[in-house]
Amino acid sequence: AKHQAKVYGQPLDSAPTMAVPHLDTRILDGKKTLLFGPFAAWTTKFLHKEGSYLDLPLSVKADNLSTLIKIGLSNLELVQYLVQQGTQSMADRMEVLHVFYPGARKEDWKLIDAGIRVQAIKKTDGEAGIVHYGTEVITNADHSISALLGASPGASVSVNIVMEVVKKCFPYLLERPEGRARMKEMIPTWDEDIKLPQNAARYREVSLRANQLLQLA
Repeated sequence: AKHQAKVYGQPLDSAPTMAVPHLDTRILDGKKTLLFGPFAAWTTKFLHKEGSYLDLPLSVKADNLSTLIKIGLSNLELVQYLVQQGTQSMADRMEVLHVFYPGARKEDWKLIDAGIRVQAIKKTDGEAGIVHYGTEVITNADHSISALLGASPGASVSVNIVMEVVKKCFPYLLERPEGRARMKEMIPTWDEDIKLPQNAARYREVSLRANQLLQLA
């Protein structure tokens, strides 16, 4: 459906890519609400409600201490950004909002806790680790469990993530005729590569249908 308010800006130089400020309309508890953010903060908890402030300290071990130190030293701008964000006042946040919505009044806005994200640190190319901002599905060797790490996925990638988990952990579902038929019913192009030049007509057909369903055409 069309958004009545969906306005993106540019992130600060030191801000991570998923911290692009934006205005967005959401329906919360049946009421249309205008949101602005995100504003960052930090905590030593790993879980939002049931976590402990000892989660982070207790996770530091002899084999990951050097990685954590390296990450901190090589991302000083990010550390400074998080400190600056965590010490912002409501007036500071309203100043940022006024860039998008000059007429915004402080009495019309309140600060809410939108959730928590545990930042992934990933080993790569022999390095001790990098701060990983992407979204990645991690599956164990016997494919009995999968976990989603990284940035929070939006609707545009959620289906692809679920498909990846199904293919890795439940391949037998797609080996059965009824499973393939059900998948074809839900996602008509799941077994087609519509990016190929020879499938251009099929791509246009699917794109037009999607635009019609989303009332974008």
